[in-house]
Amino acid sequence: MRNRGLIFIFLLGTLLSGCINDSKKNTFVTIGNKNYTLKTAQTEEERQRGLSKIKTLDKSSGMLFIFEDKAKHNFWMKDTLIPLQIVFIDGCKIIDIQEMKVEDDPQDPQKIYTPNEAIDKAIELSPGSVSKDALGSQIDQLCQ
Repeated sequence: MRNRGLIFIFLLGTLLSGCINDSKKNTFVTIGNKNYTLKTAQTEEERQRGLSKIKTLDKSSGMLFIFEDKAKHNFWMKDTLIPLQIVFIDGCKIIDIQEMKVEDDPQDPQKIYTPNEAIDKAIELSPGSVSKDALGSQIDQLCQ
């Protein structure tokens, strides 16, 4: 009977941790007056894959990259089939915005996109989603 109780607690904990992890896969942010639903890339594998191989991106969707360290993290367009905009973030402050173009050979990209300062987060969106007027503003949902 004691073993069944331990097994039940283990299974319940596993189930609940799965639910908690799934809820962290999407982040909802507002930039300017636009709302976005972002898939969250937290692991190195998720960050490397990014938005590669997708053929369309909804105007209100994108991907949030979260890094363990603050640095000038580089991005490229390997295997990326659509142009993107990247918003570089330090804490919750937007410090740089760049437009990323599809390369002639997406399997061998030549262009590297680097923020002008160290960052701990970045967001990839559809091109032109965020105006350069947003530089210096905060994304309140990332300030927590």
